[in-house]
Amino acid sequence: MTPLTQNGIEEAFASEDALKHAATKVSTNIINGVYDISHVVEQMGFALTSPTLEQRVNGTKLLSFVLQGLPKDYLDRKQLEFVADFYTDRLKDQHSVLPAVIDGIHALVEMKELPAECVPKILNTFFKHTSCQSHQRAERGKWFKILKFLAEQYEKELKQMSGDFMYGLINSIDGERDPRNLDFIFTFMPDLIKRFSLLHLGEEMFEIFACYFPIDFTPSREDPSDISRDNLAAKLADCLVASPEFIEWVVPLALEKLESDLVVAKLDSLDLLRKSALKFTPKLLSQHFEPIWTALKNEIFPGGDNTDIFSGGLVLLRTILEQACSTPDISHSYQTTVLGTILPHLSDVNQRLYNPSAAIALVCVAGDPLFASGRILNTFLLKLNTKIASTDREGKEEASTDTSSYNEEQRIKVYTIIAQLFKIAALRNCLEQLNKETCEQIHADVIGVLRLKINSDAQEQNIDLKHAALSVLTESVPVISEPKRALLYKVLLQLVTHDSLELRCIELLELLGACHPVEVQSNCIDVLARNFSIYPNFVKRKVFQHLLPLVVQAAFTSRVLDLVWYYAFGHDIPHDVQLIALEALNMLLNSNDKCLIVELQTNNCLIAKLVALALGPAPLTIPVLEQIAAALCRIEQHLSVSEQYIIATEYLSQLKLQSAAHLYVAKGLLGRLHQDITLDDFLEWLLRDLTQVSLSTDEVDDKKENIRTVARQLLCSLVNRIEENEKNRSNLNKILAMLKNQIKDENAFAVETLAWLAKGLIVCGSELIAEIIETLTELLDHPTLASGATTAFEIIAAECDELFLTRVKFLYKQKLFVVVLNKLGAKLEAHSERHLIAFIYVLKSAPHVVQKMNIEKIGPLLFKSLEYDHTNMLCISLDICERFVAAGDEYFLRHLNHMIPSCLQLAKYQKSMKVRIGALNLLHDITKYPTHVLLTHKLDVVLELAVPLDDRKRLVRNAAVRTRNAWYLVGTNAASE
Repeated sequence: MTPLTQNGIEEAFASEDALKHAATKVSTNIINGVYDISHVVEQMGFALTSPTLEQRVNGTKLLSFVLQGLPKDYLDRKQLEFVADFYTDRLKDQHSVLPAVIDGIHALVEMKELPAECVPKILNTFFKHTSCQSHQRAERGKWFKILKFLAEQYEKELKQMSGDFMYGLINSIDGERDPRNLDFIFTFMPDLIKRFSLLHLGEEMFEIFACYFPIDFTPSREDPSDISRDNLAAKLADCLVASPEFIEWVVPLALEKLESDLVVAKLDSLDLLRKSALKFTPKLLSQHFEPIWTALKNEIFPGGDNTDIFSGGLVLLRTILEQACSTPDISHSYQTTVLGTILPHLSDVNQRLYNPSAAIALVCVAGDPLFASGRILNTFLLKLNTKIASTDREGKEEASTDTSSYNEEQRIKVYTIIAQLFKIAALRNCLEQLNKETCEQIHADVIGVLRLKINSDAQEQNIDLKHAALSVLTESVPVISEPKRALLYKVLLQLVTHDSLELRCIELLELLGACHPVEVQSNCIDVLARNFSIYPNFVKRKVFQHLLPLVVQAAFTSRVLDLVWYYAFGHDIPHDVQLIALEALNMLLNSNDKCLIVELQTNNCLIAKLVALALGPAPLTIPVLEQIAAALCRIEQHLSVSEQYIIATEYLSQLKLQSAAHLYVAKGLLGRLHQDITLDDFLEWLLRDLTQVSLSTDEVDDKKENIRTVARQLLCSLVNRIEENEKNRSNLNKILAMLKNQIKDENAFAVETLAWLAKGLIVCGSELIAEIIETLTELLDHPTLASGATTAFEIIAAECDELFLTRVKFLYKQKLFVVVLNKLGAKLEAHSERHLIAFIYVLKSAPHVVQKMNIEKIGPLLFKSLEYDHTNMLCISLDICERFVAAGDEYFLRHLNHMIPSCLQLAKYQKSMKVRIGALNLLHDITKYPTHVLLTHKLDVVLELAVPLDDRKRLVRNAAVRTRNAWYLVGTNAASE
C-alpha cells in the first residue's frame, strides 16, 4: 500500500483481516522511513473524522492496529503527543468507536517516549465521558490492563490527580462480573492500594471488593482459562486486607459471613481473618479480638463435625497469637482470654470439651510458649500427683498412683499433650526458659510412672502409658534436672534389661547422650557393657538395639564398637551370642551413611575379620554364616571398584567351596560385586565347584538344602555377569553338558541347578536359553523328573530379591514368554497339566501388555487352568484374570460363560483360602461389565454364593458378602449410582 491513498485505505475497510493486513504494511513502511505517523494520520483523516460512524470505526481500528505494529521505542515525544491528543479527543466519540480507541490507547501507553502529561488527560477524559462497565468484556479487560500499566509506570502523575484517579478506578471496577477480569483485578489491586492513598474513598474502595465476598463461582467446562473458585477467593482476600484502613470493615464482614450455614463461606471467612492477622498490626487487631474470639469459639469450641472448619479455626487462632507475641501486653491479654475459657475443661480428660481444649492449648503454646506453657502445665499438675511408695517386699523402691489422680488411660492423653507442648516450646527455642520447678514436678511424675511395676512381667504393664511417659522425657531432655537424670538412668537400665518387656528408649538415650555424654557413658553404657555376658539373649539384642544408634556420637563410638567386636570376633563366644553380635553388626551396616560404613572398614579391617571368623578352625552354624555373608556384601558394595577387585581376588583364591563356611564367604564376596569387575581367571573352577555343591547328595536335610540353594544362586549370578568370549562359552558348555548327564541319571538336583543357570542366562539375553528351555520342556514328560521340571519353570520366572544380576537385557521377560510359548505349543493345545502349570508360572512374570497382546492364545489356557486341582496355578490364574476383568477387557466379557461357573466352583475350594478369596474377588469385578450381559447369570451366582457366606474363615465370608451384594444390585438403580 505505497503510496498511502484514500482508495487503498477504503479497500482495507472491507474486512477485519484486510484491516490487519493493511496495518502491517503501513507499520512496516513507517519503520522503513517511507512515511511517518503524522502523514498516516493526515492521509487517514477522511476516515478518522468522517461523519459516517462505520468509517470512523474502521479508521480508528486501522490506526490502532498500526500503533500495535510499531516498536515500543520508535515514536518520539512529539509524535506520541500528537497521537495521544487524537485518542483523547476520540474518547468523546460515539460508543461504537470506543473499542478501537481503547485498543489504540493500550498500544500508546506502552510507548517508551509517551509524555507523562498526556496520561492524566487520557484518564480524565475516559472517566468523564464514558463508563468502563458499559463496554464488552474484552474492552473492559484491556482498560484494566491500561490502568495497571499506568499505575506502575506513571505513579507520580496519577498521585497528582488526587482523588480523580481513585474515584475513576473505583467506578471502572464497580459492577464487574466476568471471572477473568476479576481474576486480573484481584491480582494487581492489592499492590496498587498499597502505593496510592485512598483519601476519603477508603470505604468505597473496600465495598467494591466486599460485594464479592464470599466468592460464589463455578468454573465452566467450556472455559479454556484455569480460573478456580479457590484462587479467586484467595486473591479477593488479599484485596480486602490491602490497606490498614480496611480493618474497620473487614472484621465485621468476616464475622457476619462466619455465621453462614455454608461451609465454603465459613472457610473463606476464617482465611480472611487469618490474612487480616498477618497484614494488620496487633494493636489494630486487638480492638476486634473479643468479637473474633466469641465467634471463633462457636466453630472450634466444642467444634463441629467439619474438620476443615475446625482446622481453619485453629490456624486462625494460632496466627493471631503468633503475630501478637512481639507485643507482650497484647499477647498476654489474648492468652488470658483464651486460656480462661479452656483451662477449666483441660483438667478433666473425660469431658467432651477436653479434646478441643487440648488442641486450643497447643495453639496457645505455639503463640506464646512461655506464658501459655506454665499455666497449662500447672493445670495438669493439679491432678498429676503420683507418689513414690517406700519399698516393696524385696526392699526396692516402687511407685504407686493416688486414686484421686488421673487413671492410666487419662494419663496417656495428658502425657501426649505435655509431650507436644514441650516439642513446640523446643521449636520456638523456649524450652530451657520454662519454669524449672514445674518441669521438675512433671518429670518426677513421669519417671514415677515408668517405675510402676517395672519388675513385673510385660503382660502386667501398660505399655502405651510407658510409651507416653517416654515421649514426655524425650521431648524435654534439655530441662531434666541432674537429680531426675540420675533416677532416669536407673529406670532406663531396668527397662533395657527387662527380660520380657519390649519397650524402646532409643531416641531418649540418643538425646541424653548428646546433652550429657559423660553421664550416659558411666551410668548406662559402661553398666550395660560390663554386665552384657550375664544378660539373656532377649536382653542382649535390646542392648545392641539401644547402643548402636550412639555409634555416630564420637563420645561413644569406641566403647560401643568394642562391645560389638568382642562378641562378634572374640574367642570362645557361644554361637547364639555371636549370632546376636553379628546381627547387630548388620544393623549398623544397614545404615544409609556410606561414609560410616567405609570408615568402619578402613579403621577396623572388617572384611578381613569376617573372613577369618568364617574360615577359622571353629565350626559355625548356618545362621552365623548367613550374617557373615550379609555383612561382607554390605561392606563391599560401598567400596570403590578397585578395592572390590583387590578384596575379591585376594580371598577367592583361598576358598574351597565344598565347605559351607567357604561357600558363604564366596556369597558375601560375590553377592554385590560391581559389574565392571571380571572374574574370568576364577570362572572355570567357580563354575565347577559350585555345580558340584549344587548336585551334592551326601545329606538330605535343611542345612544341606540351604547350602545347595546358596551355590545355585551364586551360579545364577556368576553366569549372568560373565563376558561373552570363546573361553567362557566353552566353560559354560562343559557345565551344561555335566548337568545334562546328571539329568540322564535322574538326578533331581541337576534339574533345579539347570533352572538357576537358565535364570541368570535369560536375564542377560544369552543365546543358550532356547536349548535349556528345550531340555526342561522334554523333562515335563519324564516319569520321575516331571515335578522338578515344573518347579524349574517357577524358579526361572520368579522374582528373587536376594539375587544381584548385573546384566539385565531389555525385554527379557517378553523373550522368555515367547520362547516358552513356542516350545510348549503342542502340549498346551492338548492341555497337558504339567505343561500348563509350567506355562502359567512363566505367564505370571510376563508384563500385562504382553499378556494382552496374546490374549487370544493365553485366554483358553487360563480358563482351562481354573479346572485343575493345583493351588499355586489357581492363585496365579485368578490373579491374571482379575487384572483383565478389572480393566473391562472385551475378551473376558465374551467368555463369561466359562469364567463364572469356574469361579463359583473355586469359591468352595477347601484346600486354600487364598483361592476362595481370589475367586470371589474375580466374581465381584465381573459386576463392572454391562448389566444386560450379567442378568442371565445373576440368579445362579446369588444362590451359589450362599455357601461361601458360611465359610469357616472370616476373610472369605467378608469377600462373599461384598461379592453377593454387588451381584444382588445388578440391574437396580443402586448399581448404576
